[in-house]
Amino acid sequence: MNIDFNDIVNVHKKIKLNIKWTETSFSQQLSEATGCNIFIKYENRQHTGSFKVRGSYAKLLSLSDEEKHKGVIAMSAGNHAQGLAYSAKKMNINSNIVMPTGTPFTKIRRTKNFGGNVILRGDTLNESYLHVKKLIEEKNFTEIHPYNDWEIIMGQGTSCYEMLSDLDELDALLIPVGGGGLIAGCSIVSKKMNNKLKIIGVESKLYPSLSNIFFNKKQVCKGSTIAEGIAVSEIGEKPLQIIKENIDDVITVNEMSIERAIAMFALSEKVVVEGAGAVGLAAILENQELFKNKKVGLLLCGGNIDSKVLSSILMRDLVRAGQITTLTITMPDKPGQLNIVSNICAKARANVLKVEHSRFAMDLSASVAKLYITIETQNQDHLKEIIGKIQEKGLPVSVEGLI
Repeated sequence: MNIDFNDIVNVHKKIKLNIKWTETSFSQQLSEATGCNIFIKYENRQHTGSFKVRGSYAKLLSLSDEEKHKGVIAMSAGNHAQGLAYSAKKMNINSNIVMPTGTPFTKIRRTKNFGGNVILRGDTLNESYLHVKKLIEEKNFTEIHPYNDWEIIMGQGTSCYEMLSDLDELDALLIPVGGGGLIAGCSIVSKKMNNKLKIIGVESKLYPSLSNIFFNKKQVCKGSTIAEGIAVSEIGEKPLQIIKENIDDVITVNEMSIERAIAMFALSEKVVVEGAGAVGLAAILENQELFKNKKVGLLLCGGNIDSKVLSSILMRDLVRAGQITTLTITMPDKPGQLNIVSNICAKARANVLKVEHSRFAMDLSASVAKLYITIETQNQDHLKEIIGKIQEKGLPVSVEGLI
């Protein structure tokens, strides 16, 4: 099947009443921080918190009455599950979602709330997919694949159609790559609406599936990534046919950059972004010279991040910035030593968050104690100033990997 620009425009006409035409806007703070001009398409503001609802709705609209009556089934650990459950409920279609047993409770709960019948099977998506195949044989469900499907590809491409309708001048568009459905649909649209626009796929370094194809490499795809929404080891056969003809480059990004990008979206834009949605900004952070002074579009594909993970990322970002730090101080075990440290922190206007005093570590002599003190400071310079004043009192201070 050949998909063209008009097919995607027609799909948009069909689904537009049931999706949001999400905002595309310029980010002043992120642009200043990175040295390029950043424009963001906020797909995290869709009804289900992700672009996936576009493809799901487009696919369900293409089904025959018989296929709808059978009920639909899919494997997913998150966004496709929620998009399909939401769309199926809108159309009074029974939806069944097979999820790995380790799927976060929040995603399971949200999928159920959108109307999906959740089935937990397998430790991985591949194992879940085997169960999908088994249920299709047993119960004759209609399969809705998350990315290896023409209608899904067309639905995902409508996000780019909206973005380029709102914004006609871009030098590059950075698109997250998992199974390839999103970048395939977007590449068709971009080549028609702005043929000078460079389409760049972005992957986690742990799952370089498209990079392997694009650069003829054999890198292993495995590991735990914060961008679990694009942790796919093999690009879909159908999207790959389109991708090969239309994209210009592929960039892989490391976990630290993804974390940093999530934190920057939260702190600068006041926006909650999942790992997959943050990889575009991560690519800019790792390649600032490549994008310097360019107009760059980011397709923020989703915001369904676990609250505990987000909390951890923001805390780790404060630690990296030197704003929250645990100091380990070796001191004589005698009265007044803790007071010395607390007075230094107070005079420097540092906030003490936690104190632990240990006399019983086996690596210490009986006359020495260790103080573990967690403090909140303004930045790395403020932290170094406090450490310097403590050391001036003859007290050794250590900080692991921060300054």
